[in-house]
Amino acid sequence: MTKDAAVERALVVLFERQTTDEQAAAQTRHLNKRGFNATDAEFGTSLVRSIQKYGHLTPRQMTYARRMVRKYAGQIARVANERAASAVAAAQ
Repeated sequence: MTKDAAVERALVVLFERQTTDEQAAAQTRHLNKRGFNATDAEFGTSLVRSIQKYGHLTPRQMTYARRMVRKYAGQIARVANERAASAVAAAQ
């Protein structure tokens, strides 16, 4: 996976952690510490929709996406750790 692909995947993971109504409205409506915060919800959702439509971000979008993803490093790491633990448990 390239670094750009990792940033795009991180955005999609954050979007998937939003509730259905938050995804539809491109807003944060619940203070549940999942997905994008209120400041990033609209732009983050637009980035994810670009990934879904075109398969990637433009270089300009990627510049902003990299900055945005940094603040969610802890949340992204928790998701990765949960998925790794699930994979280990399933293999046993």
